[in-house]
Amino acid sequence: MLPFFQLEIPAQEQVVLDSNETIVSHPDLLPVPTGSARTWGTLHLGGYWLAEAFGISQYQVASSAVSSGLSPGLAIGAVFIGHLLVAIACACNGWIGATYGINFPTLARASFGIYGNILAIMCRAGAACIWFGTISFQGGQCVNVMIGAVFPSFKSFPNHLPASAHVTSAELLCFFIFYIIQLPLLFIHISKLKTLFTLKVIIMPIFGIALLGWAVGSAHGFGPIFRQKTHVSGSPVIVAFFSAMSTAIAPKATLALNLCDFTRWAKSPRAVVWTNLLCLSILVTLCAILGVVVTSATVVIYGVSTWNPLQVCELWSSRAAQFFAASCWALAVVATNVAANSTAVGNDLAILFPRWLNIRRGQYVCAILGLATCPWIIQNSATSFTYKYSHNRRAGYSIFLGPVCGIILADFFIRQRKTLDVASLYRKETSIYWYEYTRGVNLRAVAAFLLALIPNIVGFAGQVNPKLDLPIGAKYVYSLVWPIGVVVGGSVYLLLHAAWPTTQGRNESASVASSDDPEK
Repeated sequence: MLPFFQLEIPAQEQVVLDSNETIVSHPDLLPVPTGSARTWGTLHLGGYWLAEAFGISQYQVASSAVSSGLSPGLAIGAVFIGHLLVAIACACNGWIGATYGINFPTLARASFGIYGNILAIMCRAGAACIWFGTISFQGGQCVNVMIGAVFPSFKSFPNHLPASAHVTSAELLCFFIFYIIQLPLLFIHISKLKTLFTLKVIIMPIFGIALLGWAVGSAHGFGPIFRQKTHVSGSPVIVAFFSAMSTAIAPKATLALNLCDFTRWAKSPRAVVWTNLLCLSILVTLCAILGVVVTSATVVIYGVSTWNPLQVCELWSSRAAQFFAASCWALAVVATNVAANSTAVGNDLAILFPRWLNIRRGQYVCAILGLATCPWIIQNSATSFTYKYSHNRRAGYSIFLGPVCGIILADFFIRQRKTLDVASLYRKETSIYWYEYTRGVNLRAVAAFLLALIPNIVGFAGQVNPKLDLPIGAKYVYSLVWPIGVVVGGSVYLLLHAAWPTTQGRNESASVASSDDPEK
């Protein structure tokens, strides 16, 4: 007989940390102790970013910059600076996770309050669900190429859907095939995901080198795109540069918050910092350079300019090469989706509903919500703020993630001087992060978040509805959407705490980390 399924998490998997406080948790949400439980070393941390570096979104990240008129040199420079900025935030966030063994939803309690962290959680979870769906749609496109390579007649698969559906019958079929394939992978525990990253580390660099060799060899050089000069029209060059930088930041804006979900399993906080700074800024940028090289070479070889690597695959005469390349991109999509999106939502929902959801269950909820977003509409609709990667609209959702990142980092590194009372993160009324008069909500963080939206909100409206007639200055400001959100959010938060001081949320002791803290 099949085992009885319990909607509520079994009692033996729940942990009531304090009978007076009735904070319910389960092992996945508790701090990861130092010692044998920490299994991620430098190789695994570097492998995480090497695995993340090779993906369709990274391949296309320079496309909007070159298409807008920037020279390849300026476009790559903008991508590098964007990755470097977000790498600093990832390193800081990852260091906290490795030092205290806590995940993002728990960390957010320190700045937003025991219940105020719901605001931060919803910002991240909402963005991750949208990205889970759109990235899965990319995976479906990979499956489409793979099936077409094995069965060429599939390319003539009849379409029975209207144009208003924003998707063909073949695309929808392949999307659901990919969706079903990736569902079992969501069952892998976070601590075991290093195996998936190791597999991608082995395959993708080989594929990337082969693709680069083919492009340069067949085109007898880097092609005409690399000879393109800067000729931006409609806005100053610096604005186009900043827009390209924000486009590079956008896919990593969630990781700037949730990297501690993974680094809590790391052996060394110092290794977390250096692997983030080096790998994210350099390795991830290399994939963007690969996109520019292959696109430029395709112009020479086939007379076609496309920033979609799957379209490049379909130009090849070898069906075996088409299948192998598409399967590599599909592996990249799976690893990115699990690492950057589903686990983030799983952590968020587990801390919101600990009696009913653990991280695994939360990941499957993410899959359902990602499907409910109708990602084919998001991917193909010309009015969506997360439209195709060749447009700066993909940076739209970082308007919400930037302020959250700035508030959390400003609170930990400046206001609380890198010290946390970990036990208080799991308590209610007796917690120093409770904020008694507002019942667990730090209104300073909420106000800072809302005020940090103001500089970018007009530009954001223009991205959602391009038909709006907006002041040109608002568009210029919006080109720095994530950095402005981080700086304004963090600064306003500190100013509000200075003007409206509180003794809560501040631990004056030297440290509350465990005696075998890896930094000691």
